[in-house]
Formats: sequence, C-alpha cells, structure tokens
Amino acid sequence: MSAISEQSLWLGLHCPALPLTAVWGLLPESGPVAVHDAGGRQARIAQASRKAMALGVRPGQALTDALTLAPSLHSRLRNRSMETQALETLALLAYDYSHQVVLADDCTVLVEIAGSRRLHGDTETLTARLSHDVRKHGFAVRTGSAPVPAAAQVMARGGRHCPDMHSLQRTMEQLPPTALDLPTGDLQALNGCGLSTLGQFMQLPVADRIRRFGPRLNDRLAEIFGQRAIALSTWQPPERYRLDLELPAATADTAALLFVFRRAVNHLGRWLQVRDQALVELHARLECEEGGSPVRLDIGLARPGQAHDRLLELIGLKLESLNLPAPVERMELTATTTSTHRPPQADLFSGHNRADAWPALLDRLHARLGTDGIAGLAPAADHRPERSWNWTSPGTSSTVTETRPRPLWLLPEPRPCRRDALRLEQGPERIESGWWDGRDCRRDYWIARDRHGRRLWVFHEHQPGCGWFLHGLIDM
Repeated sequence: MSAISEQSLWLGLHCPALPLTAVWGLLPESGPVAVHDAGGRQARIAQASRKAMALGVRPGQALTDALTLAPSLHSRLRNRSMETQALETLALLAYDYSHQVVLADDCTVLVEIAGSRRLHGDTETLTARLSHDVRKHGFAVRTGSAPVPAAAQVMARGGRHCPDMHSLQRTMEQLPPTALDLPTGDLQALNGCGLSTLGQFMQLPVADRIRRFGPRLNDRLAEIFGQRAIALSTWQPPERYRLDLELPAATADTAALLFVFRRAVNHLGRWLQVRDQALVELHARLECEEGGSPVRLDIGLARPGQAHDRLLELIGLKLESLNLPAPVERMELTATTTSTHRPPQADLFSGHNRADAWPALLDRLHARLGTDGIAGLAPAADHRPERSWNWTSPGTSSTVTETRPRPLWLLPEPRPCRRDALRLEQGPERIESGWWDGRDCRRDYWIARDRHGRRLWVFHEHQPGCGWFLHGLIDM
C-alpha cells in the first residue's frame, strides 16, 4: 500500500493520441492518417490526425464514410500491443527523472518528482524539461501534478497543476464529473440528479452518495483526495534490451528504414542511460513481407559505449549495401551490453575526445568490409615463430612477454638461403619445440646481414631437415 505523504508530488504525463502515435509514429507523416477499430459490423475511426480532422474525419465515424470525405486517408487497425510498447517508452523517458514511475492507465504515466527537484530544478523547470524530452521523442503530452497519484492522473487529462492538498480540493470541487473519465452509467446518474460539479457531489452525505450512486464512485473520489490508500505498482526498465517494431507500411526504402532505426536507437540510448549500460553489439532482425527470408544486421562497436551518432552512421553504411528480398514490415532489435560503462574522457583544454578516433575508424571499417574484413594480431604461447601469433579482433590488447629481437616481417614460409652469402652478427638462439603435435623442430636462429646490408632473421635447421633458411626481415 502507498501512504500519501505531505512531501509527495506526482507528475502525470497524459498522451491522448497514443493509439495514433503507436501505429504511425515510426514513419514521417506525409498525409492524413488514422487508426480504426474492427469490432462490430463495420470498422470505425478510433483516432485521426490533424490533417484528417481538417478533412472532416472524426472518431466513431465509419471507415467507409471517412474515406468518402478524405480519399487520401491512410488508416490502420489499432494495435494494442504497440500502444503498450509506446506507453513503456514514455515511462522509460520519465524514469530518467525519478525511479518511481507508474503506468496509471492506457495512455497516462505517473512519476514522483518531489525527490528529483534538487537535481532537475523546481517543479516548473522539471516539468518543462521532461515535456520537451518526451515531445522530442514523438509524444504529444499534457502534464498535470498533484500530491496524490490518483489526482495527478486526473490533473494530467486537463493540464492542471495542484502543488498541495488545499489547491487540489479547490480545483476538484470546480471540475465537471466528465473530468474523472467515469463509465457512461455513472455520468448519466450524476447528470440525472442535476450535479454539474464534483463539489456538489462531495457536499452530499457519504451514506446518501453510496446509496444513490454505488460505492465505486465514492471510492474513486476518496482515492483522489488521498483519503484512501491505493496500491501502486512501480514500473522499471527491463534488464535486457529487446524492441519489436511493426512498421505502419512495409518499405524497402533506405531513408525510411533509417528513420525507423533512428527512433529505435533513441530508445536504446535512453535504456542504456537509465540502466548504466554500454553497448557492445546491436542485433537487428528484419522481417520481410510476402514470405521473404528474414535479414539480420549485426552492428558492433570497437569500444563499448553509448555513441548514438556513430551507431546510426554504421547502420546507414549497412543499409547502403543491403539487398532486401522484399519490403520490410517488422523489426526486432536486441542488444549485447556490458555493465562496465566508462564515459569517454575529453582533452582538458580542447574538450575533444581524441582517444575515440581509433574505435570510430574500426567501426566504419567493420560496417563497410564486414566482420571478417579486418583483423588484428595477438601473441600466442608457442616458441615456434610461425605459431606464436593468432588473428584476433581489432583493438584487442594482449601482453607480449617476449623481449628478444624479432623481425618486423615474418615470411609465410621459411625460404632456403646460402650460408656463404650471409654475415652472421648475433646468435645463436636455440628454438626446439613442437614434439607434442607432431611438428617438432630444432633450429638455431641468427641475425645476419646480406650483401645489400639488410638485417635478416635466419636459422640453421637440425630437425626435421638440415640447412639454412631465411625466416624474416628485421630491416624493411
């Protein structure tokens, strides 16, 4: 149970156009759009955009009538799962301002901000910052505040702010019953009794209210005024990142797909921020229409981090070379992350992060050449020179314990050479190894000079053969 504290202040974020935003928010709006419900005998408009409303389209209207008024109207079936995902995205944005976030109803998120004002400024400043943040991510919201969470939900619908219980009571008494989003039967009962404000209802004796209107309405008002504690189930971002995106219209256009990825990367960036995680690799699965085979995109970062702009650049490079079997209708994104996030440190005087140039270059090369197109070298625990290294991922650091001189360039295979054409300068270094894998050798290595003065790495082999061989170049 949640007890109402005098120090509490809840901010409500109400998105009345959430059904429309959930379905059409992934692609830039180019004309009149709407969402419709398919229940009943015929489909009816659930919500319509401003452009559609300007053409006469209204909620509750038959879809056929709406298309008659606006032939250019594009309408899609209302998607409840996408609405839930959009509401959780709104909660994720609010979570950056407070750890107490509640999904109040299908289109409202509540966030407790009393403890966040020291960090984000006073109530007005915090509300303005959060409102700007959610609008930047495509949500048109109304905000309202109150010391009681149930009241903040009501205030958000009307865009009202009540910083204390006194102002809340004064505001509630002046509101019409429709402000509570009551069932139609309750509204008709209140109107039938001539009650035009909630203040008139509250003036009735409690027993009389319950007898005439039932206990549900009275309990609802008790919750709003903080007279009855309610259980609050706080929302938290998931521990692992996963995002499903169903495109409003299937497309193979690179610009449109990049627009969708930009929205997804913004969502991922906020999740990384609130979970204090660093991205290692983003995995995207593109599902195509007409039974086309799914296409996978794996975009990795050379250094774990939260580089949104670089990630979008890499996605753009991947999309340029992508051959789609059919237009994409759905995306599924997952992420490999690490909790050891270390923000990049910038230069003290210039403010630029010079140390990030090398990982950025590696990321671009990976995106253009593929994961197998670029590699690095790492030492291996073997005395035989040709087996003392391995291919590894670029940027991987390893400790080299060998301190004796080694050539800058090792030949792919040792090449026979003449002893009388060499002048031995340093050596011998005996290398005898490999008995355990059937490739044992016994060699004496020397640093020598040829007739041109170049320093070479040569050896005299005793096993399995015998003779002199050139193995590497010390001076290129």
